Amino acid sequence: MKLIVESRFALLGLVMVALTALFGVAFVTSSAGAEPGAAAREPVVAEVESALRVCPPPQGGDRESELAAFAPAGEGEGTLTAAENSEGASDLGGSDTPGRPWTLDTGDADRHTVVRAQGAFAAGLDVTQTTIGADDDYATAVRCAEPGISTWYTAPGGDDLSGLRLLLANVDDHAATVNVDLYATDGPTSSADTRGIPVPAHDEAEVDLAELIASTGAVAVHVRTSSGRVASSLFAERTDDGADWVPPTAAPAQRHVISGVPAGGGERRLIVAAPGDDPATATLRVLTPDGEAEGESVAELGVPPAASAVRAVQDALGEEAGTVVVEADRPVVAGVAMDRSRGSDTAYAAAVDPLTGPLDRTAVLPGLPRGTGGELVLGAAEDAVAVVVTPYAADGGAGEPVAVSVEAGHTVVPDLEAGDAAALVIEAREGSGPVHAGYVLTQGSGGGQATAALPAPPAPAEVLLPHVDDSLTSVVR
Repeated sequence: MKLIVESRFALLGLVMVALTALFGVAFVTSSAGAEPGAAAREPVVAEVESALRVCPPPQGGDRESELAAFAPAGEGEGTLTAAENSEGASDLGGSDTPGRPWTLDTGDADRHTVVRAQGAFAAGLDVTQTTIGADDDYATAVRCAEPGISTWYTAPGGDDLSGLRLLLANVDDHAATVNVDLYATDGPTSSADTRGIPVPAHDEAEVDLAELIASTGAVAVHVRTSSGRVASSLFAERTDDGADWVPPTAAPAQRHVISGVPAGGGERRLIVAAPGDDPATATLRVLTPDGEAEGESVAELGVPPAASAVRAVQDALGEEAGTVVVEADRPVVAGVAMDRSRGSDTAYAAAVDPLTGPLDRTAVLPGLPRGTGGELVLGAAEDAVAVVVTPYAADGGAGEPVAVSVEAGHTVVPDLEAGDAAALVIEAREGSGPVHAGYVLTQGSGGGQATAALPAPPAPAEVLLPHVDDSLTSVVR
């Protein structure tokens, strides 16, 4: 026993000596000026050098689907490749010409498509997938997801939907396990199918949520992993023609701004969920081209604990596009669902980060298919904003920039006259307030017009990397 104790203390002594040596080396080799007790150094600005996006297989029958990727021209070289999400899959195509919009026909895809970008293609990259009708008015659009460990959505409930399907993709070399939390109007709901969902490496899974939301007016969906990471997408079906992707919305917070709420008649409903154990009270603001709306639509909204609540906001919006601001006394998630009064068209808007300086001032909107129309919707929830919108042609040529200003408390739909632009780049000017942007894609006209909404979050070309001088992190790494 004595030998064991002595060996244990001897081993501890050796470990302490080794750690002392490591810290000594770290201190001696640290950069000049990193003295003990010195003020923390500023983060380093680094260019984005690689990016990964995952596009779900198209839904809604035999229609024309196209994946589109674009990064504004940067310095240096770059590559972009696309492949099916399967073990050992061959490339579906790619490009080595940064600064030019790139597209891929995904009409026959029955698995997720994985897009990988390097160098100048990664800086400021965004990727979307659109599906439009060849012989009918139909439009869906989705921003291709980055794999992650937590994603939130808000959607209508069973009274308004015939289906709600969650698509999961694992593009990594190790398995992932997923749990799905649902916050309905009468509280949380789950089943064995939403717990411990296995998604093997380079494989996919689909979860049908229809039965779980059959008796609720609205639902918040939280997709989280207990191991690994996944790319998730949520497809909501009202009818065969009235279907669209629900965009991810911001994680629980006390303030959200939902941008790009489409214009048009019919119902437009705000969905707010409080995932915590306490009820929440939310105050609402609806910003239109005429300014901030008043009336019963913007009265306080009470949200039960671990549940969701719904508020109709079409009276406040009229038939105009808008921006909705939600401020609550507890962390909540929020989004807007739209049903047109004629036909069966649907669209969804979500809360995303605004465009603001110095690094997150630019958004990229690729994938504007020929034969479609669209509107850019800009909101100024806090201060007045000023942006420059530049259209890009299919050959990468930049069109005439358009300057747009938005008064504080207003929403503006600028007349861009973008013509046959294959992509748009939105840049907040220096000194501008936070810009809340979204794009509304349309096909057809009149009562049969099909609509899809795409939030426009920042697409950074550079990010901040923190210093780790003289820290345990720097030693371990």
